[in-house]
Amino acid sequence: MTRSPAIDDATVAYIAEQHKHFEDLKQVAAQLAGLLVLAASGARTATADHPVLSLTDRLLGEAADAVRRTRAPVRARQHHEHLVEASAALERAWEEARRGTARVQGGLEIDSILTPLRAGYRCLQQAANALPGFEMVSFEQGCCSANLRSTIW
Repeated sequence: MTRSPAIDDATVAYIAEQHKHFEDLKQVAAQLAGLLVLAASGARTATADHPVLSLTDRLLGEAADAVRRTRAPVRARQHHEHLVEASAALERAWEEARRGTARVQGGLEIDSILTPLRAGYRCLQQAANALPGFEMVSFEQGCCSANLRSTIW
């Protein structure tokens, strides 16, 4: 078994600081995914003015700003790059969801949101793998994922 290099004090401080922002970005991804599930199910409430988009606005803005302002120590640079990429992708997904022109038959245009949402989620997964203390829950092996794999993720 290969041991990872020891984590220095600066990296420990980075992990403690970035954990909240990582969790906030995961929450944004989950909220956007939930909105897409509503849209895919044909719910009339899945529109560009859905209340969940207002909630994600502040959460995403604060997390993305904090991530961009952070100076990562050497050991955490790869993790930080993934967080910056995740933030940018989730911001694109949020913009697409918010955009009034992204409507099809009164609902959201799913693909325009799903593409950057997937990219953001992948970046969050990569960040979780880059440093300890950042966990992602995988539903890929769950019983409910068989039908969703081909349609959403």
